[in-house]
Amino acid sequence: MLSLPRRTATGLTIVSIILASGCAAANAGDQQPAIPDGRNETTVYLIRHAEKMSEQDRDPDLSQLGRERADSLAMQLRDSGVNMIIVTNLKRTMQTAAPLARLRHISPKVISIEGSIEGHVQRIANEIMKHPGATILVVGHNNTVAKIVEKIGGGHIGDLCADEYSNLIIVSLTKGKPGKILLENYGLPDPPSPSGCPHLKDRY
Repeated sequence: MLSLPRRTATGLTIVSIILASGCAAANAGDQQPAIPDGRNETTVYLIRHAEKMSEQDRDPDLSQLGRERADSLAMQLRDSGVNMIIVTNLKRTMQTAAPLARLRHISPKVISIEGSIEGHVQRIANEIMKHPGATILVVGHNNTVAKIVEKIGGGHIGDLCADEYSNLIIVSLTKGKPGKILLENYGLPDPPSPSGCPHLKDRY
């Protein structure tokens, strides 16, 4: 067995400690953010998934425009304090959330759309209410986002148009008080609807 001189062995020990500390720090930076205790306000960001490649496929990927919108969302919300993300089991919601999830080191919670829309909406609302004080991103669909807003106490806004993607709906929930809603946008603005469907920004 080869024994090292004391000074060399000590040096290796110090290097080992430094390397171990560096690895621990790197791992700590990759941890999912904790949901703070004691906060009275829960903040929920709600969006529809970004643009998809196909209208015919049941579970298409995002288009190039959709991927760019997802990247824009990540840049807009990277310092927002989001510590939980809820998506559905369809790729377009997962891919919309993915850039922000990577930036914030979050593993999204998947809530399946199987069954009735009402049941799906209720399951998402239940998940939100289980985490008071959290800052949550919910990525849904044009026929679920408004229903989730209403179910958690943000009021009635009506379903989104089929060609509407840029809305960023923020609902602030404080125990014992009415919910507050704020409408913002992310990514490129939506062009006027060819079907004449009024966009949320024009009717809210």
